[in-house]
Amino acid sequence: MHLQTLEILEFRAFHARRILFEPAGLRLVGGNGCGKSTILESIAMLATTRSPRTSLEREVINFRSGEELGVPSYARVSARVMLTDGTVDLSLAMQLDPRRSNHLKKQFSVDGRAVRASDAVGRLKAVLFSPEDVGLIAGAPAARRHYLDVMLSQLYRDYLRTLSRFNKLLTQRNSLLRTLARDGVAHSGATSSSQLAFWDEELTAFGSALISHRYRAIRRLSALATDRFARLTTGHILRIEYVPNLNLTALEGRGSESGHDETTAIVAREFTSSLAARRREELRRGLSLVGPQRDNLTFSLDGVDLALFGSRGQQRLAVLALKLAEAALMSEEANEPPLVMLDDVLSELDEHHRECLIETVSAECSQLLVTSADETFLTTPSLAALPFLRLGYGAGDMGD
Repeated sequence: MHLQTLEILEFRAFHARRILFEPAGLRLVGGNGCGKSTILESIAMLATTRSPRTSLEREVINFRSGEELGVPSYARVSARVMLTDGTVDLSLAMQLDPRRSNHLKKQFSVDGRAVRASDAVGRLKAVLFSPEDVGLIAGAPAARRHYLDVMLSQLYRDYLRTLSRFNKLLTQRNSLLRTLARDGVAHSGATSSSQLAFWDEELTAFGSALISHRYRAIRRLSALATDRFARLTTGHILRIEYVPNLNLTALEGRGSESGHDETTAIVAREFTSSLAARRREELRRGLSLVGPQRDNLTFSLDGVDLALFGSRGQQRLAVLALKLAEAALMSEEANEPPLVMLDDVLSELDEHHRECLIETVSAECSQLLVTSADETFLTTPSLAALPFLRLGYGAGDMGD
């Protein structure tokens, strides 16, 4: 799997840009603000349907676009991707809604045919690492859940659809809980039971499916990350642990051979039990307290919590190992390595770790895109096969 072409129109500072890619990848070099990260962001949006840099995706649109045509501001990203069984053309068109300035309309297409986001995600599989990702370890649990959702949406075709449905159910159930709490409905009464029964059943079904995917994927991801961390540095053991909102001891010892449906059924029984046990508290607080919306991931090094006691350097290597493990997991699931993008990462590593990272990532990916503001970080022999794209020098020179 590799990119052949990328076309960007009115995306952030780019008015119009077309880039050709060699199968091995590309080295992008240029000063800060010249668009290196923007190019990688546009690729990530095609792969995951979301921007990795902002939750306010209207920011990616050049706000002056559309002025000459008298239409709302717009942007477009399209790419041709080579797969083992042929090529696929992917496109994402975005436009601001003139009636709601904060609302962004997105239209995905595959080979010229309009599709839903859940059908577009994962057509191009990509892993992006940027310096900001170091905050994943010590940041809020919501950031780690978001990371899981983006990764698993690329891995499993049904995940994004299930997640979307779960989030809608969660919003509706929380609204009902707030109403019942305001009305002082008793937790053991017939009113609360009858009104919550449908939402409990639906929340359990979709929430259990999400937890099953997370549980099974992280078991594999943790083992892969432990191995990749050992390649980057010696003498330490990295562990990544999934911390669900439910007691899943019933799954312990079952091994990785347990299928998704079997795991989902076990999770659903615990989900139902937990909802019943926390009904009083949910009605008192007017909030759903059970489900994947409260999951977490923890990272430890030699049994010590990295979020609390890890150095910045240790956290950076742990996230690198996580991203390498993500690439390996994608390769296992799809039987095809993903595209890997390193956005100004090499400058923050010493020479030894730079060489270890490039050697390891080259073995994990189908195509490597790497950026730096300083060209000297990109001249290592292990990157010699990648052509340069120099940004900020005229129209951008493709050269050796």
